[in-house]
Amino acid sequence: MINKIRNILKGLALLRYPETIKVLGEIRLQRLILADIQARFPKAKLSDSIEWVGYESVLFKIGENSQVCQGTVLAFGDVENGFGKILIGDNTWIGQYNNLRSCADGHIRIGRDCLISQFCTLAGSNHSFNRNKLIREQGPDSSRLGVTLKDDVWLGSGVSVMPGVEIGEESIIGAGAVVTKNIHSRIIAVGNPAKKFKDVEPISFIKEKIRKQYGI
Repeated sequence: MINKIRNILKGLALLRYPETIKVLGEIRLQRLILADIQARFPKAKLSDSIEWVGYESVLFKIGENSQVCQGTVLAFGDVENGFGKILIGDNTWIGQYNNLRSCADGHIRIGRDCLISQFCTLAGSNHSFNRNKLIREQGPDSSRLGVTLKDDVWLGSGVSVMPGVEIGEESIIGAGAVVTKNIHSRIIAVGNPAKKFKDVEPISFIKEKIRKQYGI
């Protein structure tokens, strides 16, 4: 009993420090956000260690049976550059320690049945870099905004997808690739910058081969 009282007193003593109050407030906010999302999307799985930045309920949507794993950052923008949406379809898996960042008109759209491995970045905007002022003082480049992944896209570990890019359905992006331009449907792309490596047979074609082979 005495040890319990001592621990309580130690905890209360920490409340003298502004840093402690700030951290506790941030933890409380993250938990409130998660509770709101779980109530709205009960069939999705969301880690309690997701970092929510600039969250508002109208900016986020996640489909049924989709999952976002621990350590992932979901950033929706800020007051200076505006806020954007992050929209995730059904049956999509987003692995650990990914970085999804939207801003005004720079929405992140992820389709159904997608796989996003670990340590990937989807950047909905980039800084302008006119040389008449410092880069940090410039807003987003309005000529290239947003990222779209169509259905059944797989991003390997460490992929970066730059603003303005759309990746077509059933495509695969190899680990470590940097995607700076649109990727057509049903291809494998690798490298920096990402380029076509080879075609992917459409899933409908594969299903038909299996049906004929096994008489299904």
